Amino acid sequence: MSKLADPLPSAPDAGVGAPTSAGPSSVQAVEVAFAVLQALADSPEPAGVSELARRLGQTKARVYRHLTTLRELGFVEKDGATDDYRLGWKIYRLGMAVADNFGLRKLAHRHLIRLHNQNGQTVVLAMPAGADITVLDSIESTAYIAITVRPGSIMPAASSALGRVILAFQPEASLALPITPLTKDTPLDPLQIERRLEFVRERWYEVASNQRIPGVAALAAPVFDDCNRIAGSVALIGSHTVITDPPSETLLQQVQQAAADISSELRSTAWQGDRHTLVESLRQAREQSDGRTARQRKISSFP
Repeated sequence: MSKLADPLPSAPDAGVGAPTSAGPSSVQAVEVAFAVLQALADSPEPAGVSELARRLGQTKARVYRHLTTLRELGFVEKDGATDDYRLGWKIYRLGMAVADNFGLRKLAHRHLIRLHNQNGQTVVLAMPAGADITVLDSIESTAYIAITVRPGSIMPAASSALGRVILAFQPEASLALPITPLTKDTPLDPLQIERRLEFVRERWYEVASNQRIPGVAALAAPVFDDCNRIAGSVALIGSHTVITDPPSETLLQQVQQAAADISSELRSTAWQGDRHTLVESLRQAREQSDGRTARQRKISSFP
């Protein structure tokens, strides 16, 4: 990309918040901001200021100013251990805005309806949003007392079944610590959560009972995309007397079948293929990611 000129001193460099009566310099600032977002989107891992500046042909100072503004607005997140940057949760929210037209929500909806009709429980579809998850769609229970989960809701991934089945299949773990306890059963220990993630990778489902709301439980399964990467999760939510741990074979089969059907809509072969091979390749990717993070932390510790 050709180097874009810095904006004039009278125009703020943070093009995202610039006045609408923009001249050429303001337009260029917006171009750089979007170029930064695109570079992060194209990067398989978080990137530092120097690397982004090199890719974009910009000064480090200018890239840093845009990253700071984008971070304040929620479009970019900073890794506390490495000082590298990645896309933030608001990017996921923007993606949600088009979900009704051609995204996961549209493809999954008829499968959510079928799952709901099979058991009458509340059905929820979620997607990753950094260390959180975002609810894309939900169908409320027909019971007299129903659990309601609103689309657009954001919740910590580690304290929900919907979130942990997503975390389990991500190449890089994204736990937001410390975890806020919502009930006495909310998992707080990272080692305990990692054991649950290993359980998910072995059995391809997760149960969370009384972990967010007393008396409420969820049974979730993973949804994969056309590259067999984790794309989201689908869950039943209801009373802990109905959704038990371990779950009934009937409910488990229904949830996993819905997850498999939605994955097939996304052209995934994960549910039909060799699960062990997929999990093993994921494990190797996580080990490589952990190794890179450890090296980056070691380098950053030098004076």
